[in-house]
Amino acid sequence: MILIPEEDKTQGVAMNIVNENEFPKDMHPAVVLEDRCDGCAFCVDICPRACLKIVPNPHRPSHRMVRVIAKLCSGCGACQGTCPKEAIYIPGLSTADLRAYIKKALIMAEQAGLDQ
Repeated sequence: MILIPEEDKTQGVAMNIVNENEFPKDMHPAVVLEDRCDGCAFCVDICPRACLKIVPNPHRPSHRMVRVIAKLCSGCGACQGTCPKEAIYIPGLSTADLRAYIKKALIMAEQAGLDQ
């Protein structure tokens, strides 16, 4: 049996509520700006679909970058919200939109009593 910490359950339930009711359907897959990506892998670690992988950067020998497996990407924006270099984004999803969805999820979780 896998035990999930309560705070992880709360976040997951809240985001599912927002995703099912508010998040735009049919989002485009993530796009990586190769000149900005330094291969830190923050986005790889956070991706719920495991659609990101680290590869050698063809433009910068001895450096790495992230590559998107587009057919697996749902366009959820987790990578975009995590990247410190703003090197990955979902076309049509602004950072302001992403923050609004997160804020709404937190409010919904609080109202549903999931934040306790």
